[in-house]
Amino acid sequence: MKKIEIEKCPYCGSTNIGIGFQLGNGQLFVDRDAYHSKRQCSEIETYLCKDCGCILLQKVSRPEIFDNAGNVRNEELFDYFERNGFLLMNEHPSLPSVDALGYTMQNVVYLIENRKIFYSKAFGKRPIYLSIQAYQYLKRIKPIKPLTDEAKMIFDEMKRFESIDKNDLKKRLNMETKVFNKAFDFLLENLYITACEGKKLNAQWYSYLYCTAEQFNSKVTGLHFNGDCREALWQIVKNTMNEKEFDILCR
Repeated sequence: MKKIEIEKCPYCGSTNIGIGFQLGNGQLFVDRDAYHSKRQCSEIETYLCKDCGCILLQKVSRPEIFDNAGNVRNEELFDYFERNGFLLMNEHPSLPSVDALGYTMQNVVYLIENRKIFYSKAFGKRPIYLSIQAYQYLKRIKPIKPLTDEAKMIFDEMKRFESIDKNDLKKRLNMETKVFNKAFDFLLENLYITACEGKKLNAQWYSYLYCTAEQFNSKVTGLHFNGDCREALWQIVKNTMNEKEFDILCR
């Protein structure tokens, strides 16, 4: 966070500036139910004139923990997806990610729940978010592997629910953790399933609820396109992804 320096009091002209910290019940919490959690609150730094006593500025020391007010940041992120087609979840040496661009899980979950982006692990088993148009092109060109026995068990169980938590799904199937995770990732890698909702864990992080791709697609306008889908997808992503990376996405 950029350091703020106040050199002079605008009321009395004094340069004798002090700083104090508002603690205890004066801390700012992320929501009304977070008062019991030290991780979900922030100290308030107060800059004051030590001569006349005027409070010159107050700011929280941890602004990143608070939710956005309004949808401006969500729409900014949506515009980015519309222009560039994708973002990775985690930082990458050459490709843009949600974190690197300064967006949060709150922004991502908003777009997922409003069916404006599609989550998968289609990029070399890495988590990737795709614009709806990019996803619709990709599903037409990416070779989709047939379901394994374990993946089919998970997929068939998921069909019974509009959305389901991954851990709840594992408990229902009573499947060994390593086997379950491998099959679940297979479904994400091959566009069989996706995230459809977010479950807030704390001020900065969410877990996902999942559904089948068919359930997700039922709430999305279909693609009407008869041209070369691979070329169309390349035209969307080429400004931020090179040809080698594009081949990884498509295979």
